Amino acid sequence: MKALKFFPVVAFSFLPALAHAEMGGEQVFKSVCAMCHASGMMGAPKFGDKKAWEPRIAQGDATLLQHALAGIRKMPARGGKASLTDGEVKAAVEYMVAHAK
Repeated sequence: MKALKFFPVVAFSFLPALAHAEMGGEQVFKSVCAMCHASGMMGAPKFGDKKAWEPRIAQGDATLLQHALAGIRKMPARGGKASLTDGEVKAAVEYMVAHAK
């Protein structure tokens, strides 16, 4: 009878971290946010529309991020994609704001 060999499980402990690579702001925008922000659907400020974004930007980055994370008016939390990380949402907000200044 052969002896069983046991290998440390530690080598596989990093796998969950590899399961979700963070998307950048442009990627998140194109895959999630553009659904509404490209056309202004449901009152969303259109991407790049400086006039529509001005009062929102004036509220500050922290407020914009909180609205994107928790949702506001007709916008669902995280744009409706619950699997987005806080960092991905922040990157998308920063991407949209940068194109509205």
